[in-house]
Amino acid sequence: MAELYPGREIRAVCFGFPKRDGDLAAGNAYLAQACAMDCAEGRPRRFYPLRLFDPNETDRAAVRRELENGGFWGVKPYPAYAAGSDPEDVEIRDMLPDWILEIVQDLGRIVMLHLPRRGRLADPVNRRQLAEICRDFPRARIVLAHAGRAYFLRAIVGHLEPLCRFDNLWFDLAMLNHWEVLEHLFAHARQDRVLYATDTPIALAPGKSVEINDQYTYVTPVPWELSICDSQGRIRFASFAYEELRAIKRAVWRLGLGADFVEDLMWRNGTRLLESPPRAARTPRNSARGAKDGRNGQN
Repeated sequence: MAELYPGREIRAVCFGFPKRDGDLAAGNAYLAQACAMDCAEGRPRRFYPLRLFDPNETDRAAVRRELENGGFWGVKPYPAYAAGSDPEDVEIRDMLPDWILEIVQDLGRIVMLHLPRRGRLADPVNRRQLAEICRDFPRARIVLAHAGRAYFLRAIVGHLEPLCRFDNLWFDLAMLNHWEVLEHLFAHARQDRVLYATDTPIALAPGKSVEINDQYTYVTPVPWELSICDSQGRIRFASFAYEELRAIKRAVWRLGLGADFVEDLMWRNGTRLLESPPRAARTPRNSARGAKDGRNGQN
């Protein structure tokens, strides 16, 4: 990262690789231990770890202890952990049952949310459940990774705006290479609710995310599962991370946003989110929503 941003102070939110057949407990323990070594006087110097979360975990007290005393700033759920027959049919509430949201709410922690389903932010089920979570758990800090996986314009226009009213919802820019998507986000989201992010280590690879006919793909110098490959070697690539910076610069310029916006985006917003003290814990309330709608972690 020092080579990517020479002369800049870098801090990072980090979490393990969310792989369903991996050892989640071991990965979380390793991350917590590694990040603890970076702390000074009990505060992180560079790294803020998130705990990978599986909705099928049964020891709820242990999860709470890890979030309360284990050095984690929040949780990272992932669709694969809740997947049934088709991972694209997973719903947010399958990934985040009420009991973990109660813990996050009580401790004022972060949820780094990778939206499920093919429609991403354009999916009405996603938007409804996201609004319900923001409304019902106002002390939970919800961060939409990739601005709701809005890699192309149709995925965000008309779908972002109703969500911007929530004070506890942030949007990160990880792997967003599309300047029109960023322009739309910057024009509608609150200035203090947008967060620079990279998706490292993937973003260090050479390539770019592009929109084609209301779809997105990657263009890369070597074949990827989700990419179009420049097999003739005609393109000199920059990294995805630099393409994101290029897109941010263009969106900022087109909207006439100044240095204050850039400073908020690149540093101050993330610092405020991570370093503001968690709210005081409260006694968990009994929630009947899971029983009422028949979810509690089921498709």
